[in-house]
Amino acid sequence: MDKKELLKLIYEEIDFKEGEFKDDEIVWKNIFGAEHVVSEYNIAFRNEMFAWYEDNDVGFDILKLKINSNFILEWKIPVNSMGFSYGGCMFIEFCENFLIVMYADKHRSQLVVINTKTFELENLGVLSRSLSVDLNGNVLTVKEKNEESSGFTVRFHDEVFTKEILK
Repeated sequence: MDKKELLKLIYEEIDFKEGEFKDDEIVWKNIFGAEHVVSEYNIAFRNEMFAWYEDNDVGFDILKLKINSNFILEWKIPVNSMGFSYGGCMFIEFCENFLIVMYADKHRSQLVVINTKTFELENLGVLSRSLSVDLNGNVLTVKEKNEESSGFTVRFHDEVFTKEILK
């Protein structure tokens, strides 16, 4: 399923009275007048599951994970926003039985991994804002840009993952 089709499915899932479906994003305002956006770049899909990150212009970002037709898990992103959005989602992708999400906080980026079977969430670190993220097969590589020896890899296996610091 391509990102445009997923965006249409997400549009149907969002609870709003007035929203606009644009070419590559959905935009609407909540009851307090704050703008929410779901971009096609902030969507992940695997099998029948899909996830999306809702950016909010005052920093009340939300991650939603649709497990099946009857169940959507909602996680209010814990950002130190102080009334501003600092950039929202930077990376979202499924790997094995995990959803990987990187989002911008006030001064740093946060990388979290959610087990889609147990719904356990683990924060893998507070990172700088200048990162290179690459998912190749079941290996996620996170590096500081322009620094080969700074960062880590995460190897995903069916039920577990391991983190290894790069030296």
